[in-house]
Amino acid sequence: MKIMQKPHLLNSIIISFILLIFCEMGFAQGEATVQKDTNPPKNIIAKKQLLDLTCLDCHQSVKGINTRAANYHGDCETCHTGAEEHRDELLKGQSGNGSIAFPQVKECMNCHKVDKILANWEFSEHSKGQAICTECHTLHAAPVPGKSHLAGNKIDNKSANCSKCHQDVASRFNMSSHHPVNEGAMSCASCHDPHGSPRITLKGKNDQCLGCHQAIRGPMVFEHAPVVEDCMSCHDPHGASSRRLLSVSQPMVCLQCHSIVQGKHGYGSSEPSAVGTRTISGAVLRNCTNCHSAIHGSHQDPVLRY
Repeated sequence: MKIMQKPHLLNSIIISFILLIFCEMGFAQGEATVQKDTNPPKNIIAKKQLLDLTCLDCHQSVKGINTRAANYHGDCETCHTGAEEHRDELLKGQSGNGSIAFPQVKECMNCHKVDKILANWEFSEHSKGQAICTECHTLHAAPVPGKSHLAGNKIDNKSANCSKCHQDVASRFNMSSHHPVNEGAMSCASCHDPHGSPRITLKGKNDQCLGCHQAIRGPMVFEHAPVVEDCMSCHDPHGASSRRLLSVSQPMVCLQCHSIVQGKHGYGSSEPSAVGTRTISGAVLRNCTNCHSAIHGSHQDPVLRY
């Protein structure tokens, strides 16, 4: 009986030894597995860190990013398209330059289509000229510097922004007779709607002028035809070298339509045979408004003297 127990004891020892070896191998494999999970490859770490970053973590140098963007344009990807391509390029070790696009009119209108001032954008001259919003507006800060403290130049930011493109018009505000845009008393937007068009309203051509110059608003009993038709027949609204914004100084501005009448203004005679025999007197070459003071219309005098 004792002889029979020895093989069983030997088998038990062998089995225990084999199990011990398998346990050691399993423990080592598990330890290696844990070590592998806690130390992922560098590219996985870089990707995770990149995905955790926000736009502001890299683009801190953008002027005004913590002011306007924080208050109005909080989500960068709402305006800037191409964020996914930008991340993919960064993951590949590329610079990412050029993958982020500036917003076009379509992206801006996604949010601003409810704005009243943009209701007629499609009819505006800027829209017809294929201008984009970012040519006048910026996403992060003002497009032009703040107001100057110099007494000679108090132009507002809107007009300064317009002058970047409309330099020919802006130069006319430096003429001796001009609307007070440089002085800050009015701006380009006082007369012009950058987001709309005057053609969409029932107003006449002169209503823009008569909104301020109400003293000459009609109807008059005796009207002056150019005044009724178009103020710019005589005036340049942006600036002129002549007084009162006249495109041509007196009396030539009047003589463009009115000839020197026979027998009046010190010229000629009532006799047909004497026509053209006398020289023009100085009275004709003076200011017409010295006599015709009601040049914009009169309720009393048919020749607009009062």
